[in-house]
Amino acid sequence: MKITKLECIPFMIPMKGPMPESVVYSFLRRPHQMILKMHTDEGIVGIGEPGGMDPYYTGDSLDSVIGFIKLVSSGILLGADPFDIDLLVAKMKWLAKFSFQGLGAVDCALHDIVGKKLGIPIYKYLGGLSAKEGTPLGFVLSTKSPEVAAQRAVEIFEAGYTSIKIKTGHLSQTTVQQDLANLTAVREAVGWDARIGIDANGGWDYYQALDALKKMEKFNLFMAEQPVPWREIDNLARLRQKVGTPICADESATDFGHLLEIIEKDAADVLFFKLGKIGGIRMAQKWVAVAKAAGIPVMCGSLPSTAFETAWQAHFLASDEWATHLEHENLGAIIGHNALDTTKTPITDDLARTVPRVENGRMYPPEGPGLGLELNEELLAKYAVKEMYTVLE
Repeated sequence: MKITKLECIPFMIPMKGPMPESVVYSFLRRPHQMILKMHTDEGIVGIGEPGGMDPYYTGDSLDSVIGFIKLVSSGILLGADPFDIDLLVAKMKWLAKFSFQGLGAVDCALHDIVGKKLGIPIYKYLGGLSAKEGTPLGFVLSTKSPEVAAQRAVEIFEAGYTSIKIKTGHLSQTTVQQDLANLTAVREAVGWDARIGIDANGGWDYYQALDALKKMEKFNLFMAEQPVPWREIDNLARLRQKVGTPICADESATDFGHLLEIIEKDAADVLFFKLGKIGGIRMAQKWVAVAKAAGIPVMCGSLPSTAFETAWQAHFLASDEWATHLEHENLGAIIGHNALDTTKTPITDDLARTVPRVENGRMYPPEGPGLGLELNEELLAKYAVKEMYTVLE
């Protein structure tokens, strides 16, 4: 089997409802998503979706991802055997560093092809099902209103979700006093046994983070995610020594060099990843192995996406034993298909005709070959950004 053609199909699905409050989500106003179609000489087509591209969070944009795929198409991908995933990923990593979402889109399509050729779901190709009873899910909440936070928290836990993580800090357009009011309202609504965390998305400086986390210790948070900017691994380590709340590295934990620095400096209690952020399943297998060797648990979240990115991650999370130790936040295409009226996804329809199953706060990978999803070609054609469409053969 050989790869014969690559299609990069950018798309933009209109928002459902108001723009999320956090300025972190400002990239949703412009084209930021893409489907990669990888064709083979046997007629099997792999679908890859890297998730929403956000220069602030991942460092990638549509232009950079399409540019990466153009770069690696000739000499690496076209004419290659899609089963040679590890070799192809290594070659792409060597040619272009830090192009993680482009690498992820290719990784996703390659795994889809392999699963389709073998007639099995990706999770079986990766080693089988470790999450026998489904992958437990946490929920991310962004609001300035304590009343809304409390109402949503009750609904989220009643729906079976394991934890809530509340967005905080100036990137979420909240002051520390507003963050404290949200946490107070949520604790009063759901009690002290519920798992509540916060995520600052690197929006505080060191002193702001220290001040805020000291004030938040009374809420018994299970984690504080990325309280300082991603480059400040030394400050993550300083905070971890001075506050009682477990520290989670997200934006700081991307490439292997950063991962090793976090471990060497004892800078985090938890490591957070997304397949698009770190380059796909093959990279994630190695990344999580390093975390396991260091004894550090991992959590996974989603980028704004359709069901293709969600399913890609669902297969990996269900197959990796170390990934079963904590809940995950793989909600990119799931929220709008569940009965939480106050937590709408920003997409109105999905590019997959079915989405991964979520029941009682647990997610299950699709059972069909490869990703196990069927592309809605009509919807993709409707929302495609035609002036950015790129074909390589």
